[in-house]
Amino acid sequence: MNASPVPEGEPVLRVTVALGEPSVVTVSGDADLDGQSALREAVARALAHHPHLVFDLAGVSFADSTFLTVLATARLAALEQAGSVSLLAVSAPVQRLLDLTGAAVLFPAVAPGRPEGS
Repeated sequence: MNASPVPEGEPVLRVTVALGEPSVVTVSGDADLDGQSALREAVARALAHHPHLVFDLAGVSFADSTFLTVLATARLAALEQAGSVSLLAVSAPVQRLLDLTGAAVLFPAVAPGRPEGS
C-alpha cells in the first residue's frame, strides 16, 4: 500500500513518547481519526513501560471525539494497572472538548515542570 503525501500546510498529528516514571506522551497537531492508530500505539508502549501516564497537549491544534476516546481508553487501561492518566499543558481545543463533554473531571491536570503529578 502506498502512502499519500500530506499536502503542505496540512496539520498532521505528531506523537512522541518519553518512557519514564511516569511516561510522557507529547501530542501536537490535529488529534483526530487520521492519527488515532499512532496515538494508540504510543499509549500502549507507554503503559507497557509504566502504569502512570502524562499527556503533554500544549501543541494540539484540533481534537475530536476519537481523541477523547483514546484518552478515556488510556485512562481505563492505566486504572486496570493501578496507574493514572494526567494532562499537562492542555491546549484550548482540548480544553473545549473536555468541557463540552464533561470529561474534564476524569483527567487531573499536572503542573508544568512536574510531570509526575506530585
